[in-house]
Amino acid sequence: MTLIKHNKISPNQWHYHTEGKALHADHNIVSLDYWQNNKAALTSNQSSLGLLVSGDELPENFVDDIELFSIIAIQIPSFTDGRGYSLAKMLRASYQYTDEIRAVGDVLPDQALYLARVGFDALELPTPTSAELALEKLTEFSVFYQPN
Repeated sequence: MTLIKHNKISPNQWHYHTEGKALHADHNIVSLDYWQNNKAALTSNQSSLGLLVSGDELPENFVDDIELFSIIAIQIPSFTDGRGYSLAKMLRASYQYTDEIRAVGDVLPDQALYLARVGFDALELPTPTSAELALEKLTEFSVFYQPN
């Protein structure tokens, strides 16, 4: 995977935790289920923590703990599924989440600008070529008629 963060290709320091495997020393992204079942242990070690949620997840299921996450990764199961866009917009507008929101899953370069407009500031793309194309798409327009 190639990461675009703040409109440039960036190294990825985060690790997705897989059930049954040990956590890395720092920068772990855990699923919502894992978070809910291991909250006490995860908050006791003071390492940077991220949350992976599905685009159809209700924010009410995790926003009480939102300040504990340095990153929220939203899984986009299909490029035609817009629920992740809505979730990112809600996290920014309704819950004032200011840390990283990352789009993961079936993310297409053509969606980069739209994802950024609703609140995503990081995108995981499958190849360096698709990441380069996404960077081009992010700069295609400089003026918008509608507000963010």
